[in-house]
Amino acid sequence: MKKVLEKTRSLLRRYRTHLVTIGIVFVLLLVFLWPRIFVSVHPGELGVLYSRLFGGTVLDRTYQEGLHFIPPWNILFVYDVRIQEDTQFIEVLTRDGLTVTVQASLRYQIVRDRLPVLHQQIGPEYKRKIILPIMTSAVRQTIGSYRPDALYSTAREELQDKMLVDATEEMGRIPILIHGFVVKEIILPDLLRNSIVDKLVAEQQYLRYHYLLLEAKEEAKRKAIQGQAIRYYQSLVNENMTENFLRYEGIQATARLAASENAKVVVVGSGKDGLPIILNTQDTPRLPDPRNASVPLPAPPRETAVTNSSTEDVMKPQGEGFGWNLGGSDFLDYMDKIDRILLNPTKDLPPEPRRDSAK
Repeated sequence: MKKVLEKTRSLLRRYRTHLVTIGIVFVLLLVFLWPRIFVSVHPGELGVLYSRLFGGTVLDRTYQEGLHFIPPWNILFVYDVRIQEDTQFIEVLTRDGLTVTVQASLRYQIVRDRLPVLHQQIGPEYKRKIILPIMTSAVRQTIGSYRPDALYSTAREELQDKMLVDATEEMGRIPILIHGFVVKEIILPDLLRNSIVDKLVAEQQYLRYHYLLLEAKEEAKRKAIQGQAIRYYQSLVNENMTENFLRYEGIQATARLAASENAKVVVVGSGKDGLPIILNTQDTPRLPDPRNASVPLPAPPRETAVTNSSTEDVMKPQGEGFGWNLGGSDFLDYMDKIDRILLNPTKDLPPEPRRDSAK
């Protein structure tokens, strides 16, 4: 055993320089080839192995998430198999030959089970080779069938559904699943956009005027019905309004005035019931029924001259009631006396004004 150890030590001493060189080269190679030898597959990713020595692309196996040891002569291609989205600004010619810019997004996802076929037939640049051309073709094919003004009124869902159908048909058997199209913005030329906006505003104004006309017609119908109701109500009131009912209402109003605590002046009328003038309807002539045109209107009462000159005759009994006997200057003197009494804070009776004797 000692002899073996001594021989090993002698060999190490003899080839020490060569061993150190080999070790350094090995470490450098390991550091350089580390990313190719130890490959990490991150969440949402999937790996496809390309074997240089055993048949190329491995179609029956995919590498799941985690750390994998790969021989340095093989290559492991890692793909993102989550839902992805690409947004592009695409210029499109409409049916009228005008150029509009459409901002559209496409959501898609690689079919996990057929990833090796995608890698073998298309490769890692499938976005540039497949996704963008199909996306551009679907947008141009759909938008190109519309007029510019129709793009404003057409629902976005309709455009997106048509784009999705076109893209799915063009995708065919390629192992990529399209989830949907999203039209984010449609940019029209400024002149065309202003014209479309003016047209839409004019249409809305027309609809507004049409609504106002309908509202006016309905309002006219409402007023006509209201007028008929008022006419019917007035006819019922004129037929059923009797003097006894008015006298009862006058008594009730007089009682409410008397019970009120507010200061008031009540002018008592000359009717037999002694009601206030505003409630006395005994001596008020009734207007004829407008439906009976043959009844003439009552003639207005004639004014009679009063020759009484004494202030004592201003108020006296008249018939069955109690009222005013208006007598020219005597009435004016009486009202002047009342004003001086009301405006005198000491409540002293002022002397009567001197009157010239009647000649």
